[in-house]
Amino acid sequence: MKYHIAILAPGWSELILDGSKTIESRFTKVRCAPFGKVHEGDIVYLKESGGLVKGMFTVAKVETFENLTDAQICDLFYKEYREQIFSDVSASMQRPPEKWLTAKHATLVHIADPIAFEKPFPYQQKGRSAWLVLDTPLHEGHNA
Repeated sequence: MKYHIAILAPGWSELILDGSKTIESRFTKVRCAPFGKVHEGDIVYLKESGGLVKGMFTVAKVETFENLTDAQICDLFYKEYREQIFSDVSASMQRPPEKWLTAKHATLVHIADPIAFEKPFPYQQKGRSAWLVLDTPLHEGHNA
């Protein structure tokens, strides 16, 4: 089992922790984490960009896609996963986010058992990656 930290824009971790967002997605131009790095049963910690680690979830399932076209991305967005990825926000979305349309790879991480931490804690991130892979779990109150 591996441990991961997903860096999220403010507000998204709450949607995961309250159960309304059931897939965390990453669309990238190149193969980078979490693509090929996250697996069923892994633990993902939720950290807001510039903020605290607020909770975690278990990975229920992982789907990966390669060599995506704009049409395939739109199909994933409209026909398959819009509500699971975006929760209630999806109702107002007419099309996938612009940055998705330049992506060639996608990782869809299905969420199970989200847990909000009673006391969110800091993690000093090194670098600017939006997804970190760890060998050991985080513990409240200290960095791994």
